[in-house]
Amino acid sequence: MVERVMDACAAAGVTRLIAVLSPAQPDVARHLEGRCEIVFQHQQRGTGHAVMQVPDVLLQEGDVLVVNGDQPLLRGETVSRLVGRHRETGAAATLATVRDAGRPDGRVIRGADGSFLKIVEHRDATPEERACDEINVGLYCFRGADLSLALSRLTSSNAQGEYYLTDVFNDLRPVEVVTIEDRTEALGINDRVQLAQAEAALRGRVLERLMREGVTVVDPATTYVEPQVRVGADTVLEPMTMLRGETVVGDGCRIGPGADIADSVIGDGVTITHSHLRGARMAEGSDCGPFAKLRAGADIGPGVHIGSFGEIVRSRLGRGTKMGHFSYLGDATVGEDVNIGAGTISANFDGRDKNPTVIGRGAFIGCDSVLIAPVTIGEGAATGAGAIVNHDVPPGSLAVGMPARAIRRRRAETPAE
Repeated sequence: MVERVMDACAAAGVTRLIAVLSPAQPDVARHLEGRCEIVFQHQQRGTGHAVMQVPDVLLQEGDVLVVNGDQPLLRGETVSRLVGRHRETGAAATLATVRDAGRPDGRVIRGADGSFLKIVEHRDATPEERACDEINVGLYCFRGADLSLALSRLTSSNAQGEYYLTDVFNDLRPVEVVTIEDRTEALGINDRVQLAQAEAALRGRVLERLMREGVTVVDPATTYVEPQVRVGADTVLEPMTMLRGETVVGDGCRIGPGADIADSVIGDGVTITHSHLRGARMAEGSDCGPFAKLRAGADIGPGVHIGSFGEIVRSRLGRGTKMGHFSYLGDATVGEDVNIGAGTISANFDGRDKNPTVIGRGAFIGCDSVLIAPVTIGEGAATGAGAIVNHDVPPGSLAVGMPARAIRRRRAETPAE
């Protein structure tokens, strides 16, 4: 969440970021090291007290942007608009608001002429003030010197006994107000319910962008795409599809239903049905599934077919190869136009090391073959159904049996007249 807030600030041109953290969250501090400066609020005495932890000399250097760290849907252009209004008007302070009467947040109270009067925290507001639907977002821009002086005057005389940052507006004039039209930008995350609401809003935002770019999302309610994922035009995302991490999907693909893909690169015209991919690559025109599993290092060439319940890890399959259902390849290099029959297994692990299997171009691997690595199947060679192959098979040979032995060279196929 805090990274998304920092991304919005960076997109708005903020060059110096300072995070005010609780020392009870050392993992957050370690995670942010190198991304921003960190100061600690050792006593949790309110939002105003949090800003007081920033050295005063820094506050007085120029304009100061203050943003709540739990607003991951804030857009960079919104931050830019707020800062731009602040500098255009020369206001002492500028704050963002949203219209949302149902939120238990601070109310922005205006005078009869519509000018800003004050911010009242929900717990301290009167019934009349709570009826106001203009809500403080938690996004502010201040003239630094004015903010420093107002912080020095803060008191904790309120229902919580805290130093509210919003009380600085009692000493600041003039104050500008920028209203945000998209209420999701103001969503703060205080519990798992609000986290789920923010996730749904972000997912909707991502899917809307993709659809406007030419992607068909059959059922947005059941489709999950993370913001950094890229999807090409004329691709169809079927229901129950999840695209995560650094995944890139090409043009004209059909993904799903039920596809779960992370950190994978998918070429143009690929079909993936009810399958699980992690760190895989699929070249143009290939397909897999249903229920295929492509693990890290699976590199599927153009026009390759992976059947149902097939599993591949750290293996390269050449152009036009077909791998039947219920097969497993690990640490394998497979040439072009190879047929891998159903139930084939590359037995790559000997109890200590992972060993390679090499299958030459045009080879034919019979159903239920077990290829005990390290082993090489030569170009144009074949294995009979159920063969246990623990020695290399010469090019053009047929190997059968348990263990398999080469019995003859394969007859060259005669083209049909």
